[in-house]
Amino acid sequence: MVLTHRILAALFALALLLGGFLGAVEILLARLGQPPWLVPHPQWSAWLGGQTWDAGAVRTALAVLALLGLLLVILALRRGKPRALALPPRPGHTPAGVTVTANRRGVEASLSAAARRTSAVSSAATTLGGRSATTTVVTSTRSAGNLQRDVTTAISRRLAELGLADTVRPRVTIKHKGH
Repeated sequence: MVLTHRILAALFALALLLGGFLGAVEILLARLGQPPWLVPHPQWSAWLGGQTWDAGAVRTALAVLALLGLLLVILALRRGKPRALALPPRPGHTPAGVTVTANRRGVEASLSAAARRTSAVSSAATTLGGRSATTTVVTSTRSAGNLQRDVTTAISRRLAELGLADTVRPRVTIKHKGH
């Protein structure tokens, strides 16, 4: 699950938990004949009793709730990055009918390692997108010279070894350490 989905789900669950707790406390207080704690439910009840389906506030609240629900459904159905990448079969190595996959993080680590093996690279991090591999390289040298070309070549070579050269395009960003 995508990190943002996890965070949104946790926040939504926390809101539901707190709302349920508040509702239980308010019901208990009303049952005991005590004044409300946070929610002025007698006033709200009186106001809601005077509303009709044609009231502007009711229609606005329903529209906002419908849009919020639609947004949550769209976020839930949105496809995240697959954890495994299908690698093309290698003639002579892969039996017929066998699908070979590679872990996305493993491929990212492999591409980062290929970039780090290039001279003048201090560190490298790669993120695989839909059709591109974006590598951010950190160097301590002021003049990058052919560094971008060298890193792109190293990553392209590694993509070709994995059989992903035709489907994934390398993109390299150079950052200078201390700048």
